[in-house]
Formats: sequence, structure tokens, C-alpha cells
Amino acid sequence: MKRNLFRRGADLLRPRCVPVIQSGRSKSAPLHGGLLLTLLAPTVAFATLTPDNFHWSRPVEGAPVAQTTVVAVPFDADVFTAAADDFRDVRLLSDASTEIPRAVEKMAAVRQHTNQCTVASKLIALRELPDNCIEAEFELTATNAVADGFTLATPLKDFQHNVKVEGCNEAGVWTTLVAAAPLFDYTRYMDLRQLAVKLPANTLRRFRLTISNVTEEQAQPWARLMKQTGGGGGNLEQRTQDVRRQTFRVDRVNFWRNQIVDGVAEEARRAWPLTDFKVERDDKGRATLVTIQTGRLPLNRLTLEMTENNFNRPVTLQVPTIRHGVEAWSAFASGRFLRIELPGFAKRELEINFGERRAERIRLVLHDGDNPPLTIRAITGSGPIYRALWLAEPGRSYRLLCGNEQLTAPNYDVTSVLALARRELKPVEWKLGTPVENKTFRPAGGPLGWLNSPWVFGAAIALMLFVLGTLLFRTAKGAAQQLNDKPHD
Repeated sequence: MKRNLFRRGADLLRPRCVPVIQSGRSKSAPLHGGLLLTLLAPTVAFATLTPDNFHWSRPVEGAPVAQTTVVAVPFDADVFTAAADDFRDVRLLSDASTEIPRAVEKMAAVRQHTNQCTVASKLIALRELPDNCIEAEFELTATNAVADGFTLATPLKDFQHNVKVEGCNEAGVWTTLVAAAPLFDYTRYMDLRQLAVKLPANTLRRFRLTISNVTEEQAQPWARLMKQTGGGGGNLEQRTQDVRRQTFRVDRVNFWRNQIVDGVAEEARRAWPLTDFKVERDDKGRATLVTIQTGRLPLNRLTLEMTENNFNRPVTLQVPTIRHGVEAWSAFASGRFLRIELPGFAKRELEINFGERRAERIRLVLHDGDNPPLTIRAITGSGPIYRALWLAEPGRSYRLLCGNEQLTAPNYDVTSVLALARRELKPVEWKLGTPVENKTFRPAGGPLGWLNSPWVFGAAIALMLFVLGTLLFRTAKGAAQQLNDKPHD
């Protein structure tokens, strides 16, 4: 009996038929593949991509390649406007209508910075000159050494001097390099100190420094209060003034040269002028509202240009969101705009940084308080540079397609391949041609585009599992009924 049950169970699991219970009897009926194909239709939609599946098409223009070459094409504003947030619908087709694997990445840039390297030198002569000046002569000791400047080291504070710098060539002729460079320390008033002197480009090895006013006389005012005890009474104030002489002491002079070195790779940025903005006044909220059309550009910084000076205002950034079917503004970043222009002091902070965001519009809220509103002259948005990379073959042409959010993100090998070879390969840069709109494109992906919805796909899977479970349950029930109806030996 057990052997018969197992054999029947194996037969029931064969895909060509399933038993159906009719009036207490088991009858085999074919299960057509049409039901499963209907349930799984969403998984095969758009299996083969054509230009008709996309809203926009862009020819890729570049010099022909003689061998397999890594090619990159930066995205422009039109691509950002049409493409999905994660660029899953950005695809490449060859002239043979074949989908080409591609990678999308942010461009990186190696920022260069300047280091000051010490140049060895020695003191040749030191002379005291008339008119309260000293003269020091130095020579560079290293072979083929050049100096871009020098820095004086002194323990003194609260001083102001000038230094004249001359250089001597191989013929022994002295030439003035810097007529009067200021050396000062204003610690008494603020943390401001200047002891470095930049030199013009030169190949000289001997330098002469003449420092003026090396001995300063600084008046120190004092007020002395005396009390009279005679008949007149009252207090008598007597003011005196002491003179303090301070001689400028130099511990050492360090010559240096500038060396440009590569820093770490950083995110490359592109600036986008945002000329389409509207300014409104919110009298109730005592704020200025600036609505900026950003066209879904990838932005992580906004920079403003103002007409006025001397202000310090909080700022909030907002994007439109849908709440209960109604559009409302939601804050996502905040900061402060500052601009101070005073005699002897200037400070400017007119940019706000935030996490990368692609939006149709961004609203900037300037919180004016009781201050008059500011006049905005220009707005600039900045953000990362995106590009597509692929392996171009000789004799082939390509076009970039985008504008279909129904597509799922592709999984290409080229993404990991190019990531491993990034240091050794420098892509050849091509450019995008004029956008061509597909007039027949339907945003839903055609008459059956609704099948690509993840909700429809999930419902189809659930329905398929329910149907298969029901059939298996009824099959098992019929098999058990047959065993019960069969007479025992």
C-alpha cells in the first residue's frame, strides 16, 4: 500500500497533468502553460529593449576607436531631467540594436595643493646700518636650489616693520625683488600676525634682507590718582607716559620653495547657473521665499550673490512633498548666510551644503526677522558630475536611451570590471548629441505597461502560489479518498 501511495504521489507531481476531483472520483486533466505564462508576464516584459521603450534618444559622438576602448560620456541637464533618480533607465544601444552593458559613476578629481619645502641656507653677513636698520645676507647651500619666499621667526609681539629684499646674480649685481614687505604682529588687538614674505620667480642663490625701524619706541600711558588731605579736599589725577623701547629680534630666517603635490581623489563638481527663480515676501513669517527651478539636477550646494553687505541670516531649504494628497513644503537642510564688509575686516559665507538631491524645485527660506529683505542677484547650484562608461568596439556607433521609470536596474559585469581597472585606464571622453523625443512613447510602457508594476508582480506571484496550493491540496485529498474506497486485502 505504501509503495502504491508513493508511486501515485510521484505521478501527481509530473508537470503534464494534475488530477481534478469530480463526483468523488479522480480524473486527470491537462494544466495548460497559458496560466503560468499569464501569471509570470510581468517578469518577461521589456526583456528585449528597443528605442520605442524610451522617451528620449541621444546619439553618442566621438572619434572612432581602433580597438576595444573604455569610453565615457558625461551627463548633461537633459539627461538629468529625463532619467530616473538611480539612472536605472539609462541604457546604451549599438547601431546593431544590441543593448551594451554600461556603468554609471560619479567623476572624481585629484585636487592639487601647495606644500612649502624648506630650502637650506646660511647667514653670510649681518650689519647694523644708519637710520635704525639692520642688514642680513644669506646664501642657499643646496645645489640647484631656488627660493619662493622666506619666513622670519621671532618671539616678540606687538610690532610693525618693513623688510626690503634684494637678490644677487652670478655677476655680482644686486636687484631689488621686494621693495617693502610688511612684518607685523597685532596680538594686542587681535590674532593677526604676518612674518612670511613671498618672492617673485627667480633663480638667485644670494639674498639681502634690510629690516627698517628695528628699535621701536612704544608709549605706555599710565594714570595715577592722588588724594589731597588738606583744606581743598578732593582727588587729583596725574597722568604720566612711559616710553618702552623694543628691539626687533630675529631668531632665524627659513627659506622655502613651493611644491605642488596631488592630494586624495575627491568628488568632481560642476556648477549650474540657476536663472529661473521667483522671490516672494512672507510678511507673516518675516521671511523671504525663493523658489528655484532646479530641473532634477544632482545638487549638493547652493551659492547666492547678494547686493547688500553686513548681514547674518539663517536659511532653510525645502522641497515639495505630497501629504494626504496635498503638496506641501518639507525642510531638508539649514544653514546661515553671512557677509561682512568693514574697514580692516571682511568675511563672506554665501553657500549652503547639503546631501545630494535631485528635485524639480527647491525653495530657499531666508529668515529676515526684523531686518529688511535682501536682494538676490544670482543663484548657482553645484553637484557631482555623472557619466556613463562602456567598452566601445571599432566600427560601432552608439546611442543613449533614457526616460522609462518602469525599468528595473540592470546588473552588468562591466561595472565591476571597470572598477577593478580604474587606476590603469583613462577613459576616452565622448559627448552626447541632440536629444530626439519619441513621440509614440507612453509613460506607462505601452498597452501592457501596467504589468511592470511591482504591485502587479507581487499580486501575480501570490495568486500563482494560491492556485498551485489549492490544486495540490485537492489532489492529495482525492488520492486519500481513493485509498479509503479501495477494499483492504
